[in-house]
Amino acid sequence: MNNFWTTVAHTAGRRLKSKAFIFSTLSMAILVFALTNINNIIDAFSSDDADRDLPRVAVIDETEYGGLFTDMLSSYEDGRFQYVETTENLDSALDAARDDEHDYVLHLSGNNENIVAEFYSNGNDFMIAQDVNHDVQRIKEAVMTNELGLNEQELALIYYPVLFNELPLHEGGEVQTVETHMQAYWMVYFLVFAIYMIVLTFGTMIATEVATEKSSRVMELIVSSVNPVTQMLGKIIGIGIAGLVNLGAIVVAGIIGVSVSGDDFFDMIFTEVLDPTLVFYALLLIILGYFVYGGVAAMLGALVSRAEEVNQALQPLIFLAIIALFISIFGLNTPDVAFIQVLSYVPFFTPQLLFLRIGMGTVPTWEIILILAILTISCIIIMFIAARIYKGGVLMYGKFSFKDSLKQAFTLSKKEN
Repeated sequence: MNNFWTTVAHTAGRRLKSKAFIFSTLSMAILVFALTNINNIIDAFSSDDADRDLPRVAVIDETEYGGLFTDMLSSYEDGRFQYVETTENLDSALDAARDDEHDYVLHLSGNNENIVAEFYSNGNDFMIAQDVNHDVQRIKEAVMTNELGLNEQELALIYYPVLFNELPLHEGGEVQTVETHMQAYWMVYFLVFAIYMIVLTFGTMIATEVATEKSSRVMELIVSSVNPVTQMLGKIIGIGIAGLVNLGAIVVAGIIGVSVSGDDFFDMIFTEVLDPTLVFYALLLIILGYFVYGGVAAMLGALVSRAEEVNQALQPLIFLAIIALFISIFGLNTPDVAFIQVLSYVPFFTPQLLFLRIGMGTVPTWEIILILAILTISCIIIMFIAARIYKGGVLMYGKFSFKDSLKQAFTLSKKEN
């Protein structure tokens, strides 16, 4: 047991003290802090442009209302644009816009039954046209209600929203609103990527750690004093601790960044979007997924003799992780399709797909417990198999061949027993 904790402390300590780890952790923390304060940073560098005029929209009003639309648009103070009446015809207004006298041109025509708005822009941002359309629509509603002679009470009756409630079909069931769906969608989207990056990045670290020690012949000294299985488990736990420190630094940087920024958007994410239950499942699946991928990575790292061969050895594991990621992205809009439900039982896909199903759909409690039990048992089995191969693999040197190296590692492991 002393050897196990010595290995854990050695692995974690060496990783935490390495310049690459410190640099990457600080870089990520600074990046997260900067992203949470991006608006303040942009404002600081663009303060000189704060008083810049709103984009000018030249309005040609050829409706039957004789310029009423233009007058109301020009007096509209809540929009993103400065609407300017022009007496030019359409061709002249377009030429003026091309000469940068105006930013955009809006041509209005028709009668109260059919108002036609043609908006001329450079087409670089579809949101601009949507905002102008929204402004024209609001002005049209005001003009029409004024023409009909409706008073404020009558207008209030027209625009009073329908009290629409969605209720569960089955007793004790739940329904998902637009707000809860979008909250779950973005949280699942982010955490699916996080699970992918964590299990793959730290799994690669484990394989590289083992391969580096083998290539430098340090492994021969370690094996003589520490049981290979104890060594493997110690490395997995040690790198896991270093990973937690890395993630902790990023989370702390994010929290500090949010508190400093004062941005309502990030405050809303931390207070409303983040679901504690989903965070719990994410952490649990990250830990179990780390042991699944970490055990295989340690095994593959033990089969190679040089650090340069690690990427070649890890290719099957990387492909599995990438496939799980792509399926998860596809399943964000269809989490209940049959093949996603089936694949969520496969240990290498479970961390992402089960989390996807929990976040975007409804999974019975018994099924969650069953899948987590399968994943936990799979962790134990994978760690046992990985330990057997690792035990023989650390004694092997030579050219890497997946099939031959596995066979040779099993043979050496049996001899050691």
